Amino acid sequence: MNIGVINESGKIENRTGLTPSSVSLLVENGHTIYVQAGAGLKAGYTNEEYTSQGANIVFTKDEVFGRSDIVLNISPLNEEECKLVKKNQILFGFHHLAVAPKSLVACLLKKGVNVIGYEIIQQDNNVLPFIESLSEIAGQMCLAISGQYLQTSQGGRGVIMGGVASVPPATAVIIGSGVLARSAIKALLGAGAHTIALGRYMDRLRELEEMTSGRLITLIASKYNLARMTKVADILIGAVLLPGERAPVMITKDMVKSMKKGSLIIDLAIDQGGCIETSRLTTLEQPTYVEEGVIHYCVPNITSSVSRTSTKVLSNSVTPYLISIGEAGIEEALKQDDSLARGVYVYNGNIVKKTIAERFDFPYKELFSS
Repeated sequence: MNIGVINESGKIENRTGLTPSSVSLLVENGHTIYVQAGAGLKAGYTNEEYTSQGANIVFTKDEVFGRSDIVLNISPLNEEECKLVKKNQILFGFHHLAVAPKSLVACLLKKGVNVIGYEIIQQDNNVLPFIESLSEIAGQMCLAISGQYLQTSQGGRGVIMGGVASVPPATAVIIGSGVLARSAIKALLGAGAHTIALGRYMDRLRELEEMTSGRLITLIASKYNLARMTKVADILIGAVLLPGERAPVMITKDMVKSMKKGSLIIDLAIDQGGCIETSRLTTLEQPTYVEEGVIHYCVPNITSSVSRTSTKVLSNSVTPYLISIGEAGIEEALKQDDSLARGVYVYNGNIVKKTIAERFDFPYKELFSS
């Protein structure tokens, strides 16, 4: 198959679809790889590194879409990119259709394509392999982000994470109990922060307590508890994820108003609409804004700031799926692999995710109707 990697730098995205290492594996398996010139530069990979492993460098996005059976994207496609899509093409990447403009979804349906979302590929044990890998990175990044924006020079409260003799540590409140929350908890507890996690499932909260040997404080994420904990938080991290759906709003504007001035919100659910009412999209160039006296960090592609590590993780994760599709074809690969099938938003121009069809009032069709 012909596999294309687009240059996404115009969308303030530093990651890219494949590493040269993955290119070499795919070429060995008989695939032809087209990489748009400069696609890997922000992740530290030159055009020459790709060509040395057998990739073909092309110079426009039109060429990538025009020559490829599968196109890999990291950030969701925009309207201009959608116009370049061709019939029966496989679009493989982060799409977040639950929060996409209706016009873009309509464009994809009209094109008769196949859309597979990294964010909803789910294994039989409920693990989301792409999300889990990036969540480990994002969780660790919360420590660096908190350390920076709590500083007085950044408008923060002027506190350090772990405290010192006679001075208590910062209080970190994490909303969520999944992989993203777990990674953030590990990082913040390791730095000495007083850490509280709120989740909806007792079994997950119990696992978090066991993982941290009881050092973590856990609470059920009721409105009552959420309102109480936002008042004491120096750092509030939204880590709520519903695969393929818009994130639920857990923290209201009134709760944000009650927070300490100069405290910090990191909404890690912003890719899927955000779980905090006052959240709105920011960028790596302008990552924060202040509302109700609280600093908000709402960058959707947070792991893009560590682009090389993130690119390796994503490339390693997608390569086996690409090899599988190449060997069996898209239809047979989906029938053989339930995890891949769960990642399909659109198949042959039909929405096969019921929640997406209902959200946009489009017809729904089962992936493989009997």
